[in-house]
Amino acid sequence: MASASKRARFAGAETKSIALAGIRATREGSIVENGETLPTIIGTPMAGEVLDGTSYDGKTEIALFPGDLPERPDSLFEDGTPVALNFLRFTPPQKLDRNAAGDVVLPHIRFDRTLDYLVGDWLA
Repeated sequence: MASASKRARFAGAETKSIALAGIRATREGSIVENGETLPTIIGTPMAGEVLDGTSYDGKTEIALFPGDLPERPDSLFEDGTPVALNFLRFTPPQKLDRNAAGDVVLPHIRFDRTLDYLVGDWLA
């Protein structure tokens, strides 16, 4: 995204980027393995997802250490060799919180900020 953003700015366009999820399927956690505390993501992989030879049933919640990023993540793409990445698809959460009015609240990641940026002034 960095190079595309630079080209757009050079051409005079304003750009913004944000990591977002309309429905957040995982949450952060930590596990202790061999005396070391590791950051994890916690969620329920979709039925049929496979990682490292383990097949998931779509019902069992797991804690997964996603691995460490290199100091410079863009270095993964420098030699032109495709990067082999393994991702699991997760189901939406089954237990949802409710707001003060009793309405279900879907967890998200920055979806509110994105909507405000895109249509906020139109609603004022």
